[in-house]
Amino acid sequence: MLKYLKTTRIKLLAEITTVPEVLQGNYFPSLDGLRAIAIFMVMLAHFGTDTILFHYNLLIDSKIGVHIFFVLSGFLITTQLIKEKLRTGNISVKHFYTRRILRIVPLAYLFLIVLIIISVCYYRMSTKSDFIYSFLFLKNLPIKNQPFTAHLWTLSVEEQFYIILPLLMYLGIKRYFNFALFVVIFVPLLSILAFNCIGYSFTNHIFELFIKFIMYSFWKGPTIILIGSVFSILTFKGIIKSEPNNKHYFLSFFLLILAILISTRNFILYSKYTSEYISSIIIAYVILLNIRSQNFLSKILSNRILVKIGILSYSIYIWQQIFIGKFFWIPWLKELNSLPLIFVIVLKLVFMIPIAYISYYLFETPFLKLKEKFK
Repeated sequence: MLKYLKTTRIKLLAEITTVPEVLQGNYFPSLDGLRAIAIFMVMLAHFGTDTILFHYNLLIDSKIGVHIFFVLSGFLITTQLIKEKLRTGNISVKHFYTRRILRIVPLAYLFLIVLIIISVCYYRMSTKSDFIYSFLFLKNLPIKNQPFTAHLWTLSVEEQFYIILPLLMYLGIKRYFNFALFVVIFVPLLSILAFNCIGYSFTNHIFELFIKFIMYSFWKGPTIILIGSVFSILTFKGIIKSEPNNKHYFLSFFLLILAILISTRNFILYSKYTSEYISSIIIAYVILLNIRSQNFLSKILSNRILVKIGILSYSIYIWQQIFIGKFFWIPWLKELNSLPLIFVIVLKLVFMIPIAYISYYLFETPFLKLKEKFK
């Protein structure tokens, strides 16, 4: 045991010099499949599935799908930046910003412009101030959310986070790792203790405000992203390993089910912050288990249809917000509201695929091709 702890400490302190075999690929289809799972969870929750599941004491929480996206993003972007550091000896902050802008901004702005046109011509989709917050990627601030732009809080979190990430990694991967590890350990611990009213947090007003700021700021995205980021660095350092093992053929499948289950609000053992923290760690490990190995879950996630949906997931995520709620608000579709809710949900899912497909190939693809030039 002491020898293992000593070896782990040496690895933690060591510099990263090579890319582990499990991360040497440039594309991992199973992770697109995992994105497909995440976007289905978001859509089903937004389209009113919980109204049906409520009678069976079940719940689909869109938050879990968002957490899968956050952990994936933290893991993959950290991996990309470390590879760049090892390959070129440096991290191009300018190129990183350019890549993120080309990936996120064009489609988000197109969506907002469409909402503005609809607001002017037919139906008010949001307020002027909300549109301003949306264009500036500030939707994660504690402001009153408008339904048709509410999902942009996740993009705001990512854009703000990725302004800071490359700067920290540019200063040194070791420094960044120390910061990320501190946040991943300290913030959840502080939040869990404060949420359960333990300790000093409710006896000192200033300290209480500080804790609430930490809880709101870091738990609305950054801590979850950093968990994925920390897992990436631990994999580079050889502390966490993923090797094909037939004995663990079903392990990642059951772990993903567990991660979804424990962070669902009506789960009998659910506890705010604790459940989200444990769930995100499990999701990060599931990602690692399914990057290269051939197991039960990776074969499901590598299915051609799921991979294609995963590729379209950002486009789906942006446009699905137009269909939120249990009914259609679009005038020429209102007649469909007389159908049973399950059919309305299925129709919304059917409508989303061609919309996302057209959006991806006619609008996103030129920006993605341009983005490739800055790798």
